[in-house]
Amino acid sequence: MKTRTLVAAVAAAAVVTAGSIALLARAADPTVEQLLADHALLRQELDRCRDLGMKAVDDPRCTVADEAERRRFMGKGAGQYNPPPVQLFPNMPDKSVPAQQPSQTAPPSKTEPPHG
Repeated sequence: MKTRTLVAAVAAAAVVTAGSIALLARAADPTVEQLLADHALLRQELDRCRDLGMKAVDDPRCTVADEAERRRFMGKGAGQYNPPPVQLFPNMPDKSVPAQQPSQTAPPSKTEPPHG
């Protein structure tokens, strides 16, 4: 009976120790801001995620590293380029603007020979 109690106590201690190590390791994970500040650390995390393969999809450190890389590449988004809209057919009248009535002009004079 004492052996079972001792084994249960050791197992419980092992679980508690493993849980606290995992929590401490999780607290030491770099944040997006830390990765942006240290390019070597970001590169190291991205290399680690590359080596994980498909497991990187579920890895929280890889998610943070991916977000840091996206922000590094794309920027903060404050100065986004907003080009003017492209008018695909510039010679076509704009349907949103009411059409203007053509002004009355004199017909061409008949004295000129026709072109062609």
